[in-house]
Amino acid sequence: MLRTRFLVALVALPILGVVTVIGGALFALVVVAALLLGGWEYVQLMRMTGVRVPPSLTYGLIVLAVGTIWFERPALRAPGVALLLMAAAFYMIAAFERGEAQPVTGAALAMFGGFYIGWLGSTLLAVRLLDDGAALTAFLYGAVVVSDTAAYFVGRSLGKHHMSPHVSPKKTWEGYAGSVGGGLLFGLLAAWALHVDGLTAGHGAMIGLLIGVLGTVGDLGESVMKRQVGAKDSSRLIPGHGGLLDRLDSVLVSFAIGYYYLIWFVT
Repeated sequence: MLRTRFLVALVALPILGVVTVIGGALFALVVVAALLLGGWEYVQLMRMTGVRVPPSLTYGLIVLAVGTIWFERPALRAPGVALLLMAAAFYMIAAFERGEAQPVTGAALAMFGGFYIGWLGSTLLAVRLLDDGAALTAFLYGAVVVSDTAAYFVGRSLGKHHMSPHVSPKKTWEGYAGSVGGGLLFGLLAAWALHVDGLTAGHGAMIGLLIGVLGTVGDLGESVMKRQVGAKDSSRLIPGHGGLLDRLDSVLVSFAIGYYYLIWFVT
């Protein structure tokens, strides 16, 4: 399993690196495609509860979140959400008339998925559009990878105390400490090496620390979705890794953390 993961990463990471460096419309298309695929996986997971989840609401929120950033129209977000909420109300009326038992639950699940994946995921594009966006994107993704890797190896070698046994039985507090330490150390060293305006070693360490501390929330949150429906992975798309949503779980939260820290304290 570890060998398969390594081989997939060996192929995928250079491709992601090239797309990040090129940026522009290519990067935006890759982001929206990845988020829509993650949205599809989410809808399939939630349908395993027996509730019909309308995917159009999830996809609509994802496209709205990314589109308003790409076209620099943040003022359209609120009316866009209002329209989608009205569409959800129409869906619930029509679905109940058709005899569906839980249209409110289905609409709520669809909207949650769109907000969770779309709103958090749109920060990937928002970071890339900042000055020095390619370097900042690589910095944040590197912090996620190092934090996750440190958690895996420290937890595997030293882990004894379970962190959340019902949600993720293999996660331990020792692994979590590795995640926090790995994120902090990477953030400090990478910020010092990158020489990005405003991104001091102190800011880098703080961002890495926050990603190490809070990135696990994304991982555990997605695990709850899978546990609730009895699924091991969000899909079988990526050999050795599961689905795309399994790879995006900590990335979504970490990029949101990194983006807001950057615009509030650095740029």
